[in-house]
Amino acid sequence: MKKQLLTLTVVTLAATSVLAADRMNPADLRRVTKARESLVPAVAKEFGPKARFVHLFGQGRGMLAGVVAEIPSEPLGTDELPLLAIVKYDESTGAVRVVDREFKYREARTVGADVALLDGEGTLRIRDANGKDRLLARGVGGDLFPTAKGDALVATLLMSSEGPHETAVGIIDLNGRVKVLADGPGVDATPSISPDGRTVVFVSGRTSVASFYVTTVEGAEAKQLTNVGLENWMLFGGPPKEFVPPPVSTHHMEWLSDDVLRYNGGGGAFWKLNVRTGQAAPDVEGGK
Repeated sequence: MKKQLLTLTVVTLAATSVLAADRMNPADLRRVTKARESLVPAVAKEFGPKARFVHLFGQGRGMLAGVVAEIPSEPLGTDELPLLAIVKYDESTGAVRVVDREFKYREARTVGADVALLDGEGTLRIRDANGKDRLLARGVGGDLFPTAKGDALVATLLMSSEGPHETAVGIIDLNGRVKVLADGPGVDATPSISPDGRTVVFVSGRTSVASFYVTTVEGAEAKQLTNVGLENWMLFGGPPKEFVPPPVSTHHMEWLSDDVLRYNGGGGAFWKLNVRTGQAAPDVEGGK
């Protein structure tokens, strides 16, 4: 199903390529470099020389890293992503410690004092400070994004009864209650929730062009924010100048305020989106 704060919320190995580095603003590039300096030797020591970290989930003291046993020799499809072991990386100190060394997870996020772990079967569990796991939900596709209070997560839900490409956006509280917030035709995914806990933005393909939509935690009717009026055929030969790219994943998202979301639109190129007005623009100068 898989296609996901402060400035950097997910790093992939590709993010350090020359192309991506050229497109990153200086602050983002410094954080990528700093993360690699701590994680690369720590992962090799804990998991062996072939292991690599491929994702960072979250930020600060609560940042988690996903580790693969080794990089596949051939490119994989999106449904064949390797499963991850999970380590915690403290961005402020550079300290790294193992959370779970089994390679069985798709994603992980810190939720308050706990850790949410999503396995390859779509089962979401919460692990407390004592290492005890508790089932939260099944049929979760990913794109975990916790509330600022750490009392719930928004996520992409797999609507299996409607086919493999039918997904919805929902919110899951720490008691395991799941509420669907948006479920249009096809894919609704990549949700993120504002710091005040009221606004949820997500990406939908319901118009044939991946676009941002906005709803509320009450599940208000979703409103399209970006790419209004565009259709798929208009992107042939290259997107028009008014096209706003979707985010790489939820882990590339940060909220600058309750109204402004910053996200990675691909290759390290960040954008800013006002979730009230739909105004969006590349964040070219940030972080200098």
